[in-house]
Amino acid sequence: MQNRIIYFVVFLFSINLQAQEFVVDENLVYPPVATMQLGPSIFFSKSDLNKIGVKEGTPVRVTINNKTMDLRIYNNFGNDGTVGIHRKYLKIFGIKYKEKITVKITLIDSSETKLTPKPIRFYVENYKGDLTKWGGYAFGAPHGDCDNETGEVVKLVSENYGIPSTAAYGCRLSYRGIWYDCNRPLMKEPKSGNKGVIPERQWNKKAEAKYKVFQDSVWANSNISYGKRFKLFTSFHGHDLTVKLPSGKRIQRPVIEGIGSGFTKDELRKIKKFYYSNRDKYYDNPPDLYFGNLPEDLEYEYQGIKLDFFYSGLGSRTYGSLRSDIAEHILHFETPNSMRIDPEVQPKTAELLYDIYVFVKDSIFALESAESKININDYTIPENIGEMTDAKGGEFIMGAPDNFGWAAERPQHKVKLSPFQIDIYEVTNKQYCEFLNTALNEKKIEVRDGDVYDARDDRHLLYKSAPSSPFSEIEFTNNKFKVKKGRENFPVVFVTYYGAEKYAETKGERLPTEAEWEYAASWDGSQKYLFSTSSNEIKESEVNFEDSGDPFENADVIKTSIIGYYNSSSPIGCKDMSGNVWEWCSDNFKYNFYKESKDTIISDPKCTEKSTMKTIRGGAWNTEPIVTRNTIRLGVNPNAALVNLGFRCVKASSNE
Repeated sequence: MQNRIIYFVVFLFSINLQAQEFVVDENLVYPPVATMQLGPSIFFSKSDLNKIGVKEGTPVRVTINNKTMDLRIYNNFGNDGTVGIHRKYLKIFGIKYKEKITVKITLIDSSETKLTPKPIRFYVENYKGDLTKWGGYAFGAPHGDCDNETGEVVKLVSENYGIPSTAAYGCRLSYRGIWYDCNRPLMKEPKSGNKGVIPERQWNKKAEAKYKVFQDSVWANSNISYGKRFKLFTSFHGHDLTVKLPSGKRIQRPVIEGIGSGFTKDELRKIKKFYYSNRDKYYDNPPDLYFGNLPEDLEYEYQGIKLDFFYSGLGSRTYGSLRSDIAEHILHFETPNSMRIDPEVQPKTAELLYDIYVFVKDSIFALESAESKININDYTIPENIGEMTDAKGGEFIMGAPDNFGWAAERPQHKVKLSPFQIDIYEVTNKQYCEFLNTALNEKKIEVRDGDVYDARDDRHLLYKSAPSSPFSEIEFTNNKFKVKKGRENFPVVFVTYYGAEKYAETKGERLPTEAEWEYAASWDGSQKYLFSTSSNEIKESEVNFEDSGDPFENADVIKTSIIGYYNSSSPIGCKDMSGNVWEWCSDNFKYNFYKESKDTIISDPKCTEKSTMKTIRGGAWNTEPIVTRNTIRLGVNPNAALVNLGFRCVKASSNE
């Protein structure tokens, strides 16, 4: 009875059909999270929207306390009798959260308002540029509305300066539980109790389809033909990073956090120097610029407060806009609201981005000299390719120490492993090509335009050979697979989880669990190392990472190092577990999986909980050095075939 009384007190309606007005007494609540992307908005329950009879995104006239303004109307997934309004509009109406307010909604004609409808839908806009001047260059806003007007900025880059640009809208509507991302998948699970939010904010077929629409649009808009790459592509974003000041006030960090790919560290420093030399030209209070590739930028200060570089660009590097089969050079900018929200500042930001492109084109690319290609014959190929090394097992410490790395890497905990054996080297192109030809002869696989599928389950992609992926190092011609000349003993890439799993099965082996992988990379029986070089420090002479200076960086696209090139190894003798290529593990990916293991010692752990992604480990040739640490965890769709992702196998120890 008590609930029913409250219901009628809160939920009072009257409708004046002639005036097309809707009046309701509601409890004012916080609006759904991440709704700034929608602009001026008011949020009602679904039943309220049905009574009003308008579609989401429709502009309506809102009157509260005799003050009126136009807002778009949306569903807030809240309870009946509640209304949400953006904080920035509360002062206009003179109201506060948790108040009970009377709201009058007046339906208006489109000619009566400056607001345009903004329905919930996914679409991509292409802005044509001057291809004669900027062919091979482009900008992109993978979620142009989610990050508050990023789409408007890249549109101005095209309209004012002729650089082709593309913006996606409606692909990452966070408050609706739509976490699809045209740049990269998100890995964190939503907070409990978020109504309307899908169970996982992770990569799935719908997300993959939206990413493909965006990527194909970027290519088509720039007239980039199949098998060609951009000279330079920039992915432009907004961020919501905050900092708590000594006064207790929390503000958005006034910084740009950037990631580069295909640039040397010195080249990124030149871009940074150019920005600092000219930034006062664009803004009265210009933000600082930091690059996550640069060791000196991984930590910085604001008003004496020490901050960590947050956007590592991991997802972008692995399966988003920083994939090296998309562009030769890539910049990824996460920018504060001060660069995007105000319509008066948007042209200045567009001018800044254009000036950076001119600087890169004229002062960096013009100085890049043609470097000599790699002579494969200069390197000795190991005689023990395909051999395994023993891992004794037992208890070991898994995960990263406190205050280090991502939350997904913590907390440290003890696990107990059975003895096992693991490949010394990553599986090579030659080894995988032999598997493909055998499977083809035995009719266990099907090949469609270079895409290799499991003949028993064509939902499972196994491998992308050329011509499906023009940069794949294994070609399919005349009904046979063949490794491109000179690439036989490099680690296989463009292999999916399913493709790695099938290879392992044919050898009577399997993919390692996360725990087995981390043990083999880091544990010497009593001590845990941060890197698989049996060290807590990373050295350019021991690991293949972005701009590590190895001769393989002269390769056209795939800059993996030949197996056995580095002398360093893990405590049990494994090569290249840090860097070179990411490696598939058999665990399903769950961001907070370690929290379940905090207070108990689990034997032979493996995450089998439902997930759209599998775990990968170790970093790659195109990630920054710190990412090659032994504890980094990332999730990837098992059907993903990437330019920097391979695998190695394990099997039970013969000594068991």
